[in-house]
Amino acid sequence: MTTDMINQIANLMRQSKNTVVVTGAGISTEAGIPDFRGQNGIYRQLGEDRVMRIINIDFFKAHPDQFYSFYRQYFKFPDVDPSLAHQMVARFEQEGIIKGVVTQNIDNLHQQAGSRNVIPIHGNAEEFICMNRRCQKIYDHDYITNSTEAVPYCSVCGEIIKPNVVLFGENINNYLGARQLILDARLLIVIGSSLTVYPLAGFVNEFCSIAKDLVIINKGPTQLDYAARYKLDVGENSTGQILEEIYRKLQR
Repeated sequence: MTTDMINQIANLMRQSKNTVVVTGAGISTEAGIPDFRGQNGIYRQLGEDRVMRIINIDFFKAHPDQFYSFYRQYFKFPDVDPSLAHQMVARFEQEGIIKGVVTQNIDNLHQQAGSRNVIPIHGNAEEFICMNRRCQKIYDHDYITNSTEAVPYCSVCGEIIKPNVVLFGENINNYLGARQLILDARLLIVIGSSLTVYPLAGFVNEFCSIAKDLVIINKGPTQLDYAARYKLDVGENSTGQILEEIYRKLQR
């Protein structure tokens, strides 16, 4: 861990009156959540084309039984606790150091760690939603797990229930809110994302076109390393340890 860079990042955070955090899969792999696009992820195991064809809104509507068979087998997250990194991000928010979080992750770990102003642009895998626009009742994961039906239906209106995540072919959640939170920031800290998935990568790229500060903390290169004021590679230390050290510097 580069002590000088940690000091510089802490100084930026101390001076900024509007800091926002953007997170990707890297912050959750430290908690034990598999990275779908990682070496052992389902994209590599099953083939990206096959996965994208099935977790698509059109496929869901046409073949809900096949979708749920696939989803139940491959999209069940392990029962894990938020990582140290999630806990530190929550502490930053609680102490007014950051304004909020925009995350690509659907694992709900930021919320479990105590973060309140979270925009999960790809949804929340812990929730399921009725497809009837007039109903849209939310169900928890237990309702689906305990269902004996191949395709779960709403207990109120009888419509099909869908995982409350953004499937291919759907718009991201709170597009305008996520974009505005990022663009309004004075300091943007990207954690655990290679910044290859749009539109979030586009929001960060748009942020970089303005004279503001970008910090990237990630394992390996990202698409916007060249634009970062500081790029900190996660090596032997975990992301959580890095954020904890930044927090210590902020307390001095």
